[in-house]
Amino acid sequence: MGIKQFNGEWVSQEDRVMFRFNTHENQEFSFWLTRRMVQALLQGTQQLSVHNLEKTHAPHVAQAVQAFQQQAVAQQVKFRDGYESAAEKPLGEQPLLVVGLGMNQDGEQTHIEFELVTGQRVNLNLPQTVLQLLVILLNKLQDNASWGVGLAAADASIAPPAATPPPQVH
Repeated sequence: MGIKQFNGEWVSQEDRVMFRFNTHENQEFSFWLTRRMVQALLQGTQQLSVHNLEKTHAPHVAQAVQAFQQQAVAQQVKFRDGYESAAEKPLGEQPLLVVGLGMNQDGEQTHIEFELVTGQRVNLNLPQTVLQLLVILLNKLQDNASWGVGLAAADASIAPPAATPPPQVH
């Protein structure tokens, strides 16, 4: 299933993010993401990205490269209005609550599995570039909601390597 477009909105009455996407096959899927699920998605994608970079970089360098890549994407992304609903809605008209999440990475593809309140599972296979856009969108939405679980919070939880004091100059 190839994603054509995705969209998100923080709905204050629900205190949830409504996340939806449409596919090249003219299908649309809608989900409710709780604060906990958004946090798990943001942290999980960051960890997978750093883990993948650690194959070719030292851990602290991998973290820096990942943060730089994410920042570069965030500066270039342009959010547009005008989401196009798809004709076919295999899971129905109403968004379904995501109650579980699974993630893994295979090369440049990240696999995300949403477990729904109905017991159904929806799998997404996202290339790195699309995943980075999704992370930027979710981070913006959690920021709008004032949840405090975004990329800045994740970066703050990663302790920098122990710094040596600067040499003293006399």
